[in-house]
Amino acid sequence: MGDEGGRASGWHWHEYRVGFAGETARACARSLTAFLIGLAAAFVLLMGAGIMAEEHLIGDPGAEMAVDHLSRMSAGLLLGFALVAAVLWAVAGCLQETATSKALVRAAERGASRQAVPSPEQVASVINEPARTLRYFAWWNAACVGGLGLIALLVVLADSDPDGWNVTWACLAYAALMGLVGYACQKWLPAIHRRRRALIAAHWKSGDETEAWKRAKSGGRGRGARLTFSKGEGLVHGGALLCVLGFVALSASLGLRCGSAPRAGAQCDEVHYAAPVEFVISGGIWIFAVLLPIAALLAVAGVLIDWRRRQSERAELRAALADPRSSRPDGDLLDYHVARRIHPLARVATVLSGIGLVFGTAASLLGQGYGLGSQEFFALYRTESLAAVLVSAGLFVAATAGTGIANARGRALRNALMERWPLHPHVPRDAKGKPKRRVRGLAL
Repeated sequence: MGDEGGRASGWHWHEYRVGFAGETARACARSLTAFLIGLAAAFVLLMGAGIMAEEHLIGDPGAEMAVDHLSRMSAGLLLGFALVAAVLWAVAGCLQETATSKALVRAAERGASRQAVPSPEQVASVINEPARTLRYFAWWNAACVGGLGLIALLVVLADSDPDGWNVTWACLAYAALMGLVGYACQKWLPAIHRRRRALIAAHWKSGDETEAWKRAKSGGRGRGARLTFSKGEGLVHGGALLCVLGFVALSASLGLRCGSAPRAGAQCDEVHYAAPVEFVISGGIWIFAVLLPIAALLAVAGVLIDWRRRQSERAELRAALADPRSSRPDGDLLDYHVARRIHPLARVATVLSGIGLVFGTAASLLGQGYGLGSQEFFALYRTESLAAVLVSAGLFVAATAGTGIANARGRALRNALMERWPLHPHVPRDAKGKPKRRVRGLAL
């Protein structure tokens, strides 16, 4: 069967090409989920460091003050990165819906087979309310920031403070922009989306979707995403954990020992602490030197084991597809290779990018004097902080690009599997057992 349907042997699902924008938007949304996990991990780390500084567990006032300043700066940046992630997630969802509906319109205009029904995920992108998340986000921002702008306006008018006008106009302009985005998502985009949906519905009738679901139900039910890891995935995640522990030990070894540096670029005086902290500082470099290569070996071994396993499974499935007499493969095997997934290495990279961006940006800003203090301390690591920010951003971009490329390349195999051995997908349900909002319009 060709990419746009072709000749089909009975009703089945087909994943149509959505183009570069659609693949990038979907991959970005998947990466942002792991990125938020990284932000949560950063929050746990900064809370732990802040408690140590607050309770004077480090043993040196200068180092405790530096850790306290880093925690405070990181907390504000964490909220900022979370807001940016929310914006990107909402925009990515809107772009994915738009790209999918356009792709299905093109497929219908090119005469795609009616038996090659768009996959449930693509159907959901068309029948659900478009740009819903982006609309809610825009209206919420317009209301909150607009309220702050009105309060600032009242304060300026009462005190006659000329400097307050900058804050007032910035808040009101941002609120107006968000209001325009919310209005567009409520009035303009749905109208365009409905026109495309009508063109798609004119080609694939509701009966076509029902027949595809009937055939899928006869093949068994998929179990959806599971928390269990394969051996290769477990090694990758274990290596990531060792890498984080090694960098924590190295940071303690380098930073706390020079906690009393008098000014940027000066030779710091050697500082001694309580026995537990002193043990970490003394052995921090050796801990890092041991854990980093072990982590790299585990990650490489995990990737190779997972790659060989998945390559073998794909070869087995392709051989079965080529044999018209082959029996139906195992349900778990089909469930894995029919679904679009993010590689464990990409998941780990985005988690680490969230942690690195928060602390790297905080340390860099403190070193440039934009924080509450401790500039002399963090100025010693200005280059390292900037490198951490760049590497973290690169990890996110690489993970997103890799996920998009891998999913686009695997589309042909997914389509062949869905045509030959359709599988009833896992349907997410709420506490009452009803399908969640995003899948309620499907012919379940």
